[in-house]
Amino acid sequence: MKIGKLYDVVFATGGYDIEYENRVKCVKRTPKSYRIERADGTTRLVGKDSIFELMEVCGITGLPLKSSR
Repeated sequence: MKIGKLYDVVFATGGYDIEYENRVKCVKRTPKSYRIERADGTTRLVGKDSIFELMEVCGITGLPLKSSR
């Protein structure tokens, strides 16, 4: 993920839990995780090794740009 870009993210949160976050912005990178910000302003920490799918989306239309990892 690159800081300031919008993404759709699918990631694991536990042994059997999978969560989806659509149109979130990466606001911080650390060696093991990303801090993402939702449209309502709340943030969440996502581990790099727990991400299943990552797709960059266009900020205007919300459509996928390309598959990025």
